[in-house]
Amino acid sequence: MKLNIHYENDIPINAFRWTPKTAIAPLHYHSSLEIGLCLSGSGFFFFGDKRYTVTAGDIFLVNNLERHIASSDESDPSTYLFLNFEPRMLLEEEEALLLPFAYRSDHFDNRIPAGTSLADTIGSLIETIWRELTEKPEGYRSMAKSALLHLCVLLLRHYATNVSKSQWKKMSDSFRRMRPALTLIEERFRGPLDLTEVAAALHISPSRASRMFHQELGRGFKEYLLGLRINEAKRLLHSTHLSVADVCFESGFQSVPSFYRLFRRHVGLPPLEYRSQFPIHAIFENANDELSR
Repeated sequence: MKLNIHYENDIPINAFRWTPKTAIAPLHYHSSLEIGLCLSGSGFFFFGDKRYTVTAGDIFLVNNLERHIASSDESDPSTYLFLNFEPRMLLEEEEALLLPFAYRSDHFDNRIPAGTSLADTIGSLIETIWRELTEKPEGYRSMAKSALLHLCVLLLRHYATNVSKSQWKKMSDSFRRMRPALTLIEERFRGPLDLTEVAAALHISPSRASRMFHQELGRGFKEYLLGLRINEAKRLLHSTHLSVADVCFESGFQSVPSFYRLFRRHVGLPPLEYRSQFPIHAIFENANDELSR
């Protein structure tokens, strides 16, 4: 079962608390990457056929392909703090940061055990991100992104020592092959773009390009492209006075009705209501008014 993840902020990171049920729910997966910290209690965490016993302080990594679910102990229910975030956040910074999430399930340890210095440090960073996104102090987006990148560098250094050189090279090559396509999409997503053009950048057929997107990013080309356009629309709504129609076309959508429909489906609010929740342009208006007095 695939879950659709909706981001509550204008950066693609979610942080939330969750207490699993004692009964084992169906396994699920999602296109976002996920890191979980067990705050308290005990239970189990399932990744396909793997099962981990959970204690407070354990850290769990979940990539965008592996089916997973957690369950609580009846007498001591577990509570988690989870992060969901978009893989492209790491690709935009340094592609190697994605390598800890590029594992193949059978030979990967999803848990970093409680009581280790790495688990303690990562747990602290997860809590920092959660506080920033919950309380939203000045600069919270930058702080949350900075903490996430710090966390992912620690993961990269940790897992690099546990993967053979041949495995590491295979994973690195896989991301490197995708880079021309992702670069093209970043440059062209505000205008018309189709899979044929992306496949040409990779020197492969469109059907092969489609499979690569699903295998490497856990989503299809159209879904990836739509995510970029939605996030650009959110940015423009926050930071400019552009009309909704102009935001629509500036972010790559081809018609206003489809923009309204897709924006509301993915964000949970219509564009103008989303803009009214955090009118950052008003800050600059007020500052200019003060300067002109």
